[in-house]
Amino acid sequence: MNLAIIGSTGFLGRQALIVIKKLKKDFNIFALACEKNIKLLAQQAKEYKPRYLVVYDANQYKNFKNNFFFSGVKIVGNEDGLLEIVSHPEVDGVLFLASGTDSLNALILTIKKRKKIALASKELIVAFGQFIFYLAKKEKVEILPIDSELVAFHLLLNQYGNNEVKKFFLTASGGAIFNYQKNLNQITVKEVLSHPIWKMGKKITVDSATLINKIFEIVEVSHFFDTEIKKIDILIHPQGIIHGLIENNNGIVYGMFSEPDMKIFISYALLKMINKDYDFLDKRLKNFPFNLNLLKPNKKLFPALKLLKYLEKNSSTPAVLVGADEIAVENFLKGKLKFREIVKLIEKTLKAHKKIYNPNLNQLIQAKNWAKRYAQELITNKRL
Repeated sequence: MNLAIIGSTGFLGRQALIVIKKLKKDFNIFALACEKNIKLLAQQAKEYKPRYLVVYDANQYKNFKNNFFFSGVKIVGNEDGLLEIVSHPEVDGVLFLASGTDSLNALILTIKKRKKIALASKELIVAFGQFIFYLAKKEKVEILPIDSELVAFHLLLNQYGNNEVKKFFLTASGGAIFNYQKNLNQITVKEVLSHPIWKMGKKITVDSATLINKIFEIVEVSHFFDTEIKKIDILIHPQGIIHGLIENNNGIVYGMFSEPDMKIFISYALLKMINKDYDFLDKRLKNFPFNLNLLKPNKKLFPALKLLKYLEKNSSTPAVLVGADEIAVENFLKGKLKFREIVKLIEKTLKAHKKIYNPNLNQLIQAKNWAKRYAQELITNKRL
C-alpha cells in the first residue's frame, strides 16, 4: 500500500515512520508532508525516499525549494501540495498526523477520493467532526483512529459490539499537574511540558495538563462511534496502562491494557487499513502484575471539566473550543498567559459565543476563526 503522511516530522509522524519501516513488506512511503520542520523533512527524504515532499507553510516551502534537491522527488507546497498528494492515483492511504486544522481540505478530498484514512488530528475531528463523519458515511469511507483511547474503543467495540455499550470511560494520566505539589498559579511552561508518561508535541502536552485533551476526546469518541456525549466519562489513571473501558448494558466492564507506546496504536491502525489484525505479542506488558488506579477527576484541580456543559455534538461549540484553546496554548507557551488562565480564557470565549445548531462547514470554520479572534482580544485587552 502506498502511503502519504501528513505531519511526518511531528512526534506521531516520527513514530509512524518507525512502524512503517518494520512493515515495509506491506507499506511504501509515497509522500511526506510537514508544515515547517524542513531540516527533518530533508533527513526523512534521504532515508525513506518518497516520490513527493510537501511543505505547506509558504515561507518554509520557499526555503526548502531553494536549499534542497532530491533526484526523482517532486517538491510541492502550500495547500495545493497537500491536495495533489492525497488525490494522486497511486496513493492508497493517507495518515493525518499533524495537529491543527490546516489539512481540512486535504481530508475532505481524501474522503471524496475514497482512500484509506487513519486520522489523529484532534482539532480537525473536534472542530469539524460532524461534517467529516457525515461525508465519510455518505462516501462509505471508514476513518480509522490512531489515538490510544480511540484505538482501545475501536478494538473493544469490534469485540463486544456498539449496541450494548452503556458507558465509555476515557482514561487520563493527569499530566504534569496531577502530583504537582506547589501553587499551580506559579507552574512554569517547562514543568507543564514534563509529561510523566507520554512523549508528545508541546500543544498536546499542555492540553493533557489542563485536561482539555480529554474534553477533545469526548467529542472525538462521540463522532467516531456515533454516540452521545453524556455516555462518555473521564477517569484519572496515572499509570497509563489502561487506555479505555466500556461498560455494557449488563454491567460488565471491558478494557484495553497495554504499554503506553504510540507505535502499538499506529501499528493497529495501519494493519486495519489492509485488513490485518495486530499481534500484540512483541509489546507485552512489562512488570506484570502491578497496581493500577482509577480515580474520579478532581474538578478543582481540573476546571476544564466544567467546559463540558457548553458543548453539544451537533453545534458550533466544539469548533469554538478548538479555536480558543489554540490561542490559549499559543500564548501560554510564549509566556503571555498563566497556566490557570487557559481554561478561564476558553470558558469566556464559549460563554460569549452565539451557538449555532446543525451548522454547515462554512459556519464551523467561521465559528473557529471567531473564537481565535475573540480569545486573542481578551488577552490583548487583559480582560481575563
